[in-house]
Amino acid sequence: MILQERHILNSGYDHNLIFGDNMKKIVFFLLLVLVLSSCSLIDSSNIANPTTTNTNEVVPLTSGVQTISGIVLGGGDQTPEGLLDSPRKYIYEVRIESGEEINITYTAFPPSPATDDQPSPQLNFHSGTINVGDHINARGTYDSASKTLTIAEENDFIETTPN
Repeated sequence: MILQERHILNSGYDHNLIFGDNMKKIVFFLLLVLVLSSCSLIDSSNIANPTTTNTNEVVPLTSGVQTISGIVLGGGDQTPEGLLDSPRKYIYEVRIESGEEINITYTAFPPSPATDDQPSPQLNFHSGTINVGDHINARGTYDSASKTLTIAEENDFIETTPN
């Protein structure tokens, strides 16, 4: 009697023959392999894209507007002596975070009615001047041929903090 009831409930075949314990393990293993292999394809697609590759390679600055950060190595006022009440030209040597050494230059104009209305870069020096060893942040126009960042436009800036 029990065999007949089981036969009726199973609709004539035994499910354990098709989906036995070993078969369930094989199906689970195949699904696991499929999921893991699709994850590895996602990771390898990022490696093939050079814009997302993270390398330690130093990329040199290119000409154009740049923002840099680094340490002041030296420099100062480069204006010839004897020129009073004239614009003062400053050039500083800086080692930027990539290890490259560049020059930063700006010109300070004495107060006059002609220059008061002109937009000028923002200069913020923690001690009133740029000192050797200061940490410097600057934005300006970079010339890769001369390795010089020129601070001259309204949106340009130089900011120093003690190192």
